[in-house]
Amino acid sequence: MSALGVVVLAGGSGERLGGVDKATLTRAGVTLLDGVLLATFAAEHTVVVGERRPTVREVGWTREDPPGTGPLAGLLAGVEALEPTAPTLVGVFATDLTRLGAQDVHRLVEALACAPHADAALFVDAEGHRQPLAAVYRTPALIRVLRELEPLEGRPMRALVRELDVIEVPDLGASQDCDTPEQQARLDELDDGE
Repeated sequence: MSALGVVVLAGGSGERLGGVDKATLTRAGVTLLDGVLLATFAAEHTVVVGERRPTVREVGWTREDPPGTGPLAGLLAGVEALEPTAPTLVGVFATDLTRLGAQDVHRLVEALACAPHADAALFVDAEGHRQPLAAVYRTPALIRVLRELEPLEGRPMRALVRELDVIEVPDLGASQDCDTPEQQARLDELDDGE
């Protein structure tokens, strides 16, 4: 298997949740950030983009400069922090993926391995929406496009995906996130029931 690095984007403001730090929300007693870190334990190196906090395993930390300039700026900061290790692949995951498991990460890596022409493998949900924050990218293509898109401030993730040859992997629930009070309430219900 190709060397895998991981970037977890945990620097968002949680605006739609009233400013809640999504990384600290819990499911079954585990913070959402730790859930993503457990799902990506096979990575050789992991960098979290966001404020430092206790985590279930050792990771590197970085921030986009200036903080709050969006997911692409955060992604570039994370990839730059991984660069000394030169992983062949970079898994990119939002901190609030409530159902991501190690098997989901493996599915993305395998899909990309089976498509040598592709730059990325990402989940596509039941509505057909691509999930660029639940994906694995080939490092050289990712860095090239991020550099071409600079300045990155305020640009959406879809700007990155538009420039890449992407393999779509049917999502079995791994990209379910927690962005709204309704989603948080469902998460709390699940947490209470377990």
